Amino acid sequence: MPVYDRGYTHWEPSGRSALPAWMVIARRGIAEPLKQRWLLLLVLMGWVPAIVKAGIIYFRLRAGELADLLGGGWASLGPDGFLSFIEGQRFFVFVLLAIVGAGLIATDRMDNGLSLYFSRPLGLVGYIGGKAAIILFFYFMVTLFPVYALCLFSYLIAPDATGLDMLLLMPLRATAYCALAGASIALVLLAFSSMGKRSIFVMVWWTIMVSGTETIGAIAQGLGNSTFQALNFLGQYHNAGSFLFSTGARL
Repeated sequence: MPVYDRGYTHWEPSGRSALPAWMVIARRGIAEPLKQRWLLLLVLMGWVPAIVKAGIIYFRLRAGELADLLGGGWASLGPDGFLSFIEGQRFFVFVLLAIVGAGLIATDRMDNGLSLYFSRPLGLVGYIGGKAAIILFFYFMVTLFPVYALCLFSYLIAPDATGLDMLLLMPLRATAYCALAGASIALVLLAFSSMGKRSIFVMVWWTIMVSGTETIGAIAQGLGNSTFQALNFLGQYHNAGSFLFSTGARL
């Protein structure tokens, strides 16, 4: 029945408590991008390295040390192998977060939506928390969730993978690292998004921050200058992650 034929309807409580404001923002911001097939395809492409690593782990059971030569340290089941995997996902992190996060605040500013947001019982912490949760979810989609899948797969098929390492210690390390790094990256991207009203400009700033600093770090590494390697934005997160994973420094 159309709404205009129903007339006035009294409000009837559903008996369920309302979700927190930040959760409503996060749920809407996560659901809308996932309706686009090309974005789902990008997320699936982000899982290709995990599938490749799983294949190498399986092949190791059949070919022994030959698979170690094929995959190198990246394919190992130790902490260094999983940190190297997360480090190798930086391209998907860069592209996916640029697409999802660039317009989170910029679009609200362009549409004058902030006044509508804050005219409701919504505070700044809830607003930023909901937007950050969107970025954090998509960051987890190409970093933490593949690590979880690899840990479970390794435990099921690899005889040298113990339950303590694959089901507890490694997931805890990955969770701690991805939560800290993802939250920090989300705040940086939201800061960029709040500085303009056009998503394209936010993407340019994000590209300069990530790709520009990585290029400078690569040039400095080639010249043997360790000072400018500290400018590598995502590289510094991986370098800090070496402490949680008890591995060697990345920069």
